[in-house]
Amino acid sequence: MPTETATYCAKHPKEETVIRCASCDKPICPKCMVSTPVGMKCPDCGLSRGGVLFTVSPARFVLAGITAFTAGIIAAVIGEAGMFFLIFVSIAYGYFAGGMILKASGMKRGIKMEILAGSGMVIGALAFKLLPAIVFSANTARLGISLIAFGVSSLADPWLWLAVAISTACAVSKIRYI
Repeated sequence: MPTETATYCAKHPKEETVIRCASCDKPICPKCMVSTPVGMKCPDCGLSRGGVLFTVSPARFVLAGITAFTAGIIAAVIGEAGMFFLIFVSIAYGYFAGGMILKASGMKRGIKMEILAGSGMVIGALAFKLLPAIVFSANTARLGISLIAFGVSSLADPWLWLAVAISTACAVSKIRYI
């Protein structure tokens, strides 16, 4: 009966393991392995975010931001419906919006893209609600008072923010868990 030699983790020399890094073939234990789309990796290879999958060109980043902003406006329009079924529509739309943001970024992922998608959608929804107040108050002499009065009352719609929150969460999860 052939005997195998014991392999020990490169970082934890007392931990016996049979797992190796998918990139550098270094032995790793379950304590230090990082799960990636291509298998288990060591912390050095698995946590490096400078790879092709996470590097977005500036032009693609701006395009993805514009797409997220537009998606936020559409999520706010969905929220204007104010009905219970909008929850289901918001879930489907959020995943669709996440896919569009991914395509606009060139299928790039990472924390920067997640933050861009989430903040872009919320800012788009805010712009949808506040733009009429800004346009209306620009024609009057009391810019600040009318903006506050109109803007605050229009931002108090819970259905709108429920739709925006659900859509944004689904879009970000689509980007994170493609």
